[in-house]
This record gives sequence, C-alpha cells and structure tokens, in this order.
Amino acid sequence: MTAPRPLRVGLLGFGTVGRSFARLVKEQRERLRSTLGVEVRIAAIASRSLHRQETSWLEPPVRLGTDLAEVATADDVDVVVELIGGLSPAGDLLLAALAAGKSVVTANKALLAARGPELTRLASRNGLFLGFEAAVAGGIPILRALRESFAGDRVVSVGGILNGTCNFVLTEMERTGRSYGDVLADAQRLGYAEADPEADVGGADAAAKLALLSRLAFGQEVPVDAIPREGITRLLPCDFVYSRLLGRTPRQVASARLMPTGHVLLSVRTHLVSSESMLAKVTGPFNAVVVAAENGGEFVLSGRGAGGDPTATAVLADVVELARSGPRPGVAPFGSPVLAPFAPAAPEEFAAPFYLRFVVSDRPGILADLSRALADQAINIDAVFQAPYGEKDALPFVITLETVAAPQLSRALEAIAALPFHVEPPLALPMTP
Repeated sequence: MTAPRPLRVGLLGFGTVGRSFARLVKEQRERLRSTLGVEVRIAAIASRSLHRQETSWLEPPVRLGTDLAEVATADDVDVVVELIGGLSPAGDLLLAALAAGKSVVTANKALLAARGPELTRLASRNGLFLGFEAAVAGGIPILRALRESFAGDRVVSVGGILNGTCNFVLTEMERTGRSYGDVLADAQRLGYAEADPEADVGGADAAAKLALLSRLAFGQEVPVDAIPREGITRLLPCDFVYSRLLGRTPRQVASARLMPTGHVLLSVRTHLVSSESMLAKVTGPFNAVVVAAENGGEFVLSGRGAGGDPTATAVLADVVELARSGPRPGVAPFGSPVLAPFAPAAPEEFAAPFYLRFVVSDRPGILADLSRALADQAINIDAVFQAPYGEKDALPFVITLETVAAPQLSRALEAIAALPFHVEPPLALPMTP
C-alpha cells in the first residue's frame, strides 16, 4: 500500500504555541498515519527569535531560519501555519502565501478580525483552505461547530466568556476579596496575563473573537470596531460583596444576538450573571461559548481558552482537516466568501435590569438627587443596598433598577455624573440570567 504523500507545513513563529504545535505534530504523527491515513510533516520553521530556542528535538529534515517571507512562499511548503500574531507582518505574509498557492492555518484573531474577509476572498478565489479554529476560544472547537453542526439550524445568539485573563481576574477577586491590581499582578506572574494586559482587560481581545463568531453565525460583515466594549478595570471588591447579596457574580460577557429586525446586537462588557447560571460556574482561565439556535435550543462548549497546548491542538485539527479533505472552494470559514452588509442594532434594542454602584462622599440628600435624575428618565428603582462600610468620605452603595432601555439609562447617568458628591465615577452593569 502506497504511503500517503506528506502534507508539508511551513511554520511561522516558534513561541509558546509554535513550539507546542511542533511537539504535537511529532507526538501525533504515528496516530494520524495509522488511524486517519494522514501524514503531516513540518518542512520549514521561520522565527526571528529562533536563535534563542532549543531545536535539537525537532525531527529532520526541517529547515530552520529567520526569513518569514521565504517560508511563506517556499516550493516545499503546502500549508503555512501562522503563529506569530499581530497585524504586521502576519497579514502580508498570509496574503503572499495564498497568492503563491499555499493554504493557510492561523490562530491570529486580531488579524482575522481586521482582514479576515480579504483573506477569505483570496483563499476562495485560488481554491485554497483558510483555517482558524484556534483563533477563538483556544481548544474549544466552536468555529467548526458553527460552520458544520449548526448548518441545519438558524443561530440566533452566540457569545459567552471569551477571555481567560478576565475570567481569572474576576473569579479570583470574587474568591479572595482582593483588589483588581493585586489579582492582575498574580495573573501576570502565572502567565495568564501579558505584561501589557490592556487588550484582554479592556475587551479588545474578546471583541475580535466575537466579530469572528458573529460573521460565521449570521453571515454579516461585522467590523470589530463596531462592537461596544467596556473593560473590567473599574470593578472594586465591594462589587463582589453586593453581587453576592443579589445572588449574582460579575463575568465579562461577549454577546452577539440576532434581533427580529435582522439587526445584530453586539457588546463586550461585565454582566452580573446569576450565581446559579452556567457562566457563573466557569472559573479561572477558562472559556465558555454559548450558542442558541432557533430549533435546537441552547448549547454550551467550555474548556481552556488559551495556552500553548489547547491552541496547538486546534491548529493541528485544521491541518488534519486539510490533509484529509483537501481545499474545498466555497466552504469558507466565514460561511460564505461574500458576507452580507453589517446591520447593527439600535441602542434602544438592548434593555435589562441594571446594577448601579456609587462611591460617594456621604452627605444628606444624595439618594434624593439620584432618585430625581432617574425619575426624570422614567426609570424605576428596584432596591437600594448599603453594606456597613465605615469610610464616610468614600462610601460605596448600590441601586438596582427595573428593566431599562440603554438610551434612557445613558441620559440618566450623564446627569448623575455631573452631581458633586462622587469619589468614583458611577458603574453600571446589566443583570442577566
């Protein structure tokens, strides 16, 4: 029996994920050959920091070097696996690879959010494979599920916990009662947060992932810049105390919902979710993706959302799919090579009960002033909570609201922010199931 022709991989990047991928190819080679009839071989590796890495364990023959562009278009490469991250030079390298007839697999969510449709069109035009299962939620196979498992149903919402750094910080603040800064420092020491964590804690990382999920789920061109986002940096230990009184807990939730109008409602922000909910039970650096379909109901996929091994597993799954099936023109990773124009939902299409947290310099009349500002926008107060904090010059308390539309609340908060007694700007969090 003739052995299958190896699928020759050109690997761009040899950091944490790149090394994990190379090790996984080595470890899984025999299993892939014997059970799936697939032969995967790394033909070349390019990394600008290759001189700092141990490479003696790699199986020859493999070319090693620093010239990324050479490997991206090399004659002895069938598929380019891009694991360097960032927009540049990754974008131009992948365009060059596709133009040279190479299929592409990438874990680069930022690049796909910014230039995914451009890459998809070129891959489709040239009859090539573009895989990016690892770009969203690491080892959770959510993109393949949306593309294949939900093909017979209409997805009406998709989202969940898409950033492990935020989830680690929030669940550790909840568990220990410590401040945001202290817990973030722990996350950085443990490798769960970057030295510059802004993309994670500010919501940009989750927004890029949500743009990809939304494109695939709804077939619309969802630009990442159209996704409103708020970070987790303003949460205080008292927010977890008050959340517990409400039977809730904070989670950064990325949400994309198809409205009856055909518009897509998008956001990345902290929600107070029920302590009995599935999202509340997702702790530490884990992700959870929730998909609701018109006929099939709700599905949850959960697992490690980042790290070398989970991400490498998803990358290899795409490579194996290519090796087994070959490029399949017309089956693009966004569902179609041509996406419908983005139809954003209007702000008034979002309404929810809200949690408002204030930190004030205590004085008579504060509740009256706040109540008046809310009443001016026809907003009903549900309850007022004040735990026994002793600091009267920085007193935290909470007002919960009955269901209110986003524009109403925005107008009220604008008036409230102008009042003279605030020590911290007011914090507004939606309360969702």
